[in-house]
Amino acid sequence: GVQIFEGVACTGLRTEGGRVAGVTTDQGDIQADFVINCTGMWARQFSESCGVKSVPNQAAEHYYLITDPIPEIDPNWPVIEDPSSYTYIRPETND
Repeated sequence: GVQIFEGVACTGLRTEGGRVAGVTTDQGDIQADFVINCTGMWARQFSESCGVKSVPNQAAEHYYLITDPIPEIDPNWPVIEDPSSYTYIRPETND
């Protein structure tokens, strides 16, 4: 099973035998078979600060276009990404 701890600051990663084996938090250590790094664009820096140097993540600038309504696109769709132009696109809604 999975446990999610909200409102707990992760301050480091615990490693054993060259792999991540848990996390250090402001409320104590947590041992885990799997750890998901959800620090977004800071994933690489956070991991490196904890001695883990193998996170292939690099923050990059992207453009975000908000358009007039496009009849062919349902406004409830998620954002559309065009990797060739580093662009995210979504129609404006009145929600």
